[in-house]
Amino acid sequence: MVRDKTKMILYKKKQGFLLPFSCRHRLFLRTLSMSGEEEENAAELKIGDDFLKAKCLMNCEVSLILEHKYEQLQQVADDPMNQVSQVFEKSLQYVKRFSRYKNPDSVRQAREILSRYQLAEFELCVLGNLCPETVEEAIAMVPSIKSFFVLQSRGRALEDEAIEKMLNDLSLIKKFE
Repeated sequence: MVRDKTKMILYKKKQGFLLPFSCRHRLFLRTLSMSGEEEENAAELKIGDDFLKAKCLMNCEVSLILEHKYEQLQQVADDPMNQVSQVFEKSLQYVKRFSRYKNPDSVRQAREILSRYQLAEFELCVLGNLCPETVEEAIAMVPSIKSFFVLQSRGRALEDEAIEKMLNDLSLIKKFE
């Protein structure tokens, strides 16, 4: 990518003109497109193979993992090598603060509900972390859930009713937690 940027800058210098930032940005994107690389766009689920295959975790899942590790570290706190770092503590505070589900059963249920809809991992986590209340909010946060895409040789499309049912199921978990 750096090499492409360098080529673009050299191209502009050779031509003897300087474009405004927005034009330079479009020229850079066009240079990337012409180089054979596909532009990434999360709204269209073009996020790269590595990211599509990655396992994403919601904040509440990370919180459970870090809390378990924290408890383990506290049990052997006498050993100076096992002290909890400040970064670890701040990370734990962050995920606790922004976790929508606190109960381990609620966390499991939320993932199960979202998994029923054949969402990509990052879509599942965005919806699980942000807990939109309306279909419009959900589509604004994750535009790819509204459109039809072929993902891993399966077609999928979520209509407004299905999105609303999914959001209602998630709100019920939160309500009875």
